[in-house]
Amino acid sequence: MKNIIQFETATEHETRTLQVAPMIDIVFLLVCFFMLASQLVQSQKDPEVMLPEMKNPLSTAEAPAEVTVNLRADGAITIDGQPVPLESLAGLVAGEAQRARREARPLRVVVRADRRQRFAALDDVLGACRKAGLEQVVFRAQQETGP
Repeated sequence: MKNIIQFETATEHETRTLQVAPMIDIVFLLVCFFMLASQLVQSQKDPEVMLPEMKNPLSTAEAPAEVTVNLRADGAITIDGQPVPLESLAGLVAGEAQRARREARPLRVVVRADRRQRFAALDDVLGACRKAGLEQVVFRAQQETGP
């Protein structure tokens, strides 16, 4: 017993058409996805913060983070564009850490400190992270542009 696959041939009356509507839907969804993803990445960046330059970057791509803390040159601290007083930073980050533990995922805090900032202000931010009991704090820098 042989299995033979037989294809039907199209008759002259049948015309084959390309369905364009599903392809347009998929392209539209991809455009919407990339617009949303780029907007989320931009919302964590504070244009007032000038990052320090690093000579040998460990990774060139900016990985997404749970909480991004921006430390401006004037000492102001912002999270998602909202100013946060130093006194409430530890409590806010501790709340995020508890929420992450409930969701069974690690919390990663990214500190973007302006290169014109004093180390004492950065140490205060790190102290707040230490007080909150964070396990992973990452510093963000940009690649050096000159020789």
